[in-house]
Amino acid sequence: MYRVVKSLIVLILLFIPLIAEELKWMNNLEDAKELAYKEKKPIILFLHSRRCFYCPKLIEEVFPDPKLQKYLKNNFVLLSLDTSTGSDSIEEDTSDQAPQRFIVNMTPAFVFMGPQEEKLYRKGKKHMIIYGYWSPNELIKWSEEALKRFKKLYGAKYTKGDKK
Repeated sequence: MYRVVKSLIVLILLFIPLIAEELKWMNNLEDAKELAYKEKKPIILFLHSRRCFYCPKLIEEVFPDPKLQKYLKNNFVLLSLDTSTGSDSIEEDTSDQAPQRFIVNMTPAFVFMGPQEEKLYRKGKKHMIIYGYWSPNELIKWSEEALKRFKKLYGAKYTKGDKK
């Protein structure tokens, strides 16, 4: 009996990564803002570019982490925008997604903001932006800091209340 239970546990642990749901990134700013407002959550905006060496590495190596996925899904609305233009874009139909105000010189970049593009840095005067490749644990730490700032600056404005 012990061997059967042990074998079953090993099989379950092997298949958990296959069962884990991928992060579902939105690709429209207005839709993400609407959802964030409805769910009373901040937005994490992942800015990427075709010319970016680390963007695909993040997507393939960091985003699949189950702990990171759970944390981000529970606390943020996920938005991914391509900063490439025209033929530089990974996919033609996603080029020029990022509004000019979110174009950055370096990707990958993560912008943390409130549902109405509220800023989370320096007492709400600047956007909280982090650049570069981060491990899952580092990205969770940055996200925790953003969530803390969101709650401190805008918590009263976005109290959860009843969700039906």
